[in-house]
Amino acid sequence: MTKLEAIKKLKGYDHCFLTEKGAEEICKPFGLKPLLYLAKDNRSQFKGLKLNGINPTTGVEFVEGDKAKGQDAHRIACYIADKLGVEYQEMFGIGSQLRSACEAIEKSLS
Repeated sequence: MTKLEAIKKLKGYDHCFLTEKGAEEICKPFGLKPLLYLAKDNRSQFKGLKLNGINPTTGVEFVEGDKAKGQDAHRIACYIADKLGVEYQEMFGIGSQLRSACEAIEKSLS
């Protein structure tokens, strides 16, 4: 995957949490290792996090209470932009922040 392909893919992960594998895939073309944290599926809470996909530990779909190592898409975009020295506009909403950082990176790569 090229750098531009990685950013276009990342830009599609609006309000998403990427598992360790997904975060590493996006950061790899830039020669970066993602900063990860252990997240807990708390989907029943107000604005809670729902982990999607297969839990690598159990081999079945994530359920509430499961944990996964990864990072939020907007934080990955800001991390990449910061490491590249690309300026982007700070935004309040995480979806807007993701788009702002990704668009600035795309512009710098063009």
